[in-house]
Amino acid sequence: MDASPASARLAQQKDAIRLAMRERLSSIAVEDRAARSRAISAELLRSPAFHDASMVMLYMPMRSEVDVIAVALEAFRLGKSVCLPRVDPGRDTMNAIATKTFDNDSMRPDAMGVRSPDSGARVEDAQIDLVLVPGVAFDLSGGRLGRGGGFYDRFLAQLSPNTATIGVCFDWQIVDSIPSDQLDMPVKAVVTDLRRAHRPGLASLLAPKDTP
Repeated sequence: MDASPASARLAQQKDAIRLAMRERLSSIAVEDRAARSRAISAELLRSPAFHDASMVMLYMPMRSEVDVIAVALEAFRLGKSVCLPRVDPGRDTMNAIATKTFDNDSMRPDAMGVRSPDSGARVEDAQIDLVLVPGVAFDLSGGRLGRGGGFYDRFLAQLSPNTATIGVCFDWQIVDSIPSDQLDMPVKAVVTDLRRAHRPGLASLLAPKDTP
């Protein structure tokens, strides 16, 4: 069955944003990425959402994504449990897998080049307190645009309402509005290297602006 005109229009809008962002992301300098990632990680580490979490889900960053390894290392230092996403393309699903290291030797790349634990127990969705969510683009209402596979959307849809979900991106990945439909799952807050935003009633996820 052919896609409806509305669905085709939505897909075109998403693809246009992805194209623009991918061109920008591919040209980011190593030093710029590192500096911006440090600023984002510092903001995440001072957030109540991180401090209150026992189980934190992060991601192994690709070259074009915010590097959150500093957050993982601090979580390990504080004795928090850490998990990473692993895609099962055969089942069209993504699961959280426990890990005790971010060492590349313990990871394997999938078909898309995303690294995930080579071994480890699956973490039940209800155990996860905080998920740091990458994306191609976000808006300040929590709208998120991924790479197009829908894995994060399906994963986020099944999480507990109490799980904190925070999108992380470079500030220039923020757009006025992410085109979306009922299958696109927003995050509860967004943190960039220059600003942060949260959905109504969820200010407690992020640190107050005057917190040192």
